[in-house]
Amino acid sequence: MNPSKIIYIITMGWTLIIFGGITYLLTKKQEFILINGFDKRPEEEKQYLEESGYLTALGKVFKLSFWVFAVTFVLGLLPIPYAFEISISLFIVILLFGLVWVQRFEVPHKRKKMTWIMSSIAVGTVAFIGGISALGYMDNGFIVEDGKFEITGMYGVEWKLSDIDEVEMFDTLPEIISKTDGFATSNLLKGKFILEKPYKKGRLFIQNRDAPILCVTKGKDHIFISRKDPEETLQIYKKLQEK
Repeated sequence: MNPSKIIYIITMGWTLIIFGGITYLLTKKQEFILINGFDKRPEEEKQYLEESGYLTALGKVFKLSFWVFAVTFVLGLLPIPYAFEISISLFIVILLFGLVWVQRFEVPHKRKKMTWIMSSIAVGTVAFIGGISALGYMDNGFIVEDGKFEITGMYGVEWKLSDIDEVEMFDTLPEIISKTDGFATSNLLKGKFILEKPYKKGRLFIQNRDAPILCVTKGKDHIFISRKDPEETLQIYKKLQEK
């Protein structure tokens, strides 16, 4: 098992345990003190929330979200394209908009305000995640001219051709240890990653893990490129070799 898979199991597994524990305490033990601000509410409000079904509805949202997250955890271990991305998106939507739905059971004088607040948080969060994901999937440009090698777009860099030490083509991508800043999906690797020795630090622009990989090295920095069409990767390699 590679290190990145181990890190995934530890982080996602621990998150699943914590979320599952909170869900259990809310639904089985009815530890409503876990709800932010609930313990400080007047007794009449607490009683109203119990009678209106607010607490029951909240428990249902957490229970459904937990099972979706559990499925997400399993799918992340399987080589199914887009399965993890779709399931984690579904988890976020169910949890956030579930919390909006729960506000219909809130005490009358707080219902409108809390619905507006939770709706704003839900929409803002989904929009932010969607925007970042869209930026991640935007294609990069690869330019070799005027004595420089430039990668445009997110996580792009610009190197002088005279500073480049080596240009190689690999059959496979070196083993990934962890991601430090970037995107890692079933079909896309983009950003800064920690790789196996001797590479250690690497900036990845991988669209096709099964195609040949171009490696450009400058000192201790490495750039790994693989386009959807292997011919495009080969063209970048040839341009760098010519210059």
